[in-house]
Amino acid sequence: MATIAGFCHVGLAANDPAALAAFYRDVLGMAVTGGSGADGPHGATAFLSSRPAEEDHELAIFADARYRHLAFKVASLADLRALYHQVIAHGIPIKLTMIHGRSLAFYFGDPEGNMIEVYWPTDLGKGRPDGERLDLAASDDELIAQVARIASGTGRSLPPAQAATDSTP
Repeated sequence: MATIAGFCHVGLAANDPAALAAFYRDVLGMAVTGGSGADGPHGATAFLSSRPAEEDHELAIFADARYRHLAFKVASLADLRALYHQVIAHGIPIKLTMIHGRSLAFYFGDPEGNMIEVYWPTDLGKGRPDGERLDLAASDDELIAQVARIASGTGRSLPPAQAATDSTP
């Protein structure tokens, strides 16, 4: 049975992500590591980390509540593939697969409707909320080449609406 390597971040919804990010920065000392305005691919966002040298973000804040989620890391690409198949074997539909540049991820819901992200960090390039569809049937070499292209900024990104509905791995 495949298992996670740890709980790594949470995605919250907020009326004003920048204001909430300022709260976590000023009160808890977290570093703002990224974000976007209302015109960003996922609307207004803010990303924070207490360990920016180790974790790109531990807190993701979205104006759009659809992006609330819990994120769990796996130790390897093989673990990501195994956990993906394990989720499917339990009859749970995959809602989304993504290559975020810095990570490969898939998303599904728990029995209460909470979104769960399972990801493997590639440590290539900078993370980003958009990206391309992840095909877990592709070879390791093909996936790493795709990640490198996306991380370098030369890759094509799917609009969020298309990525959210394109969940066939």
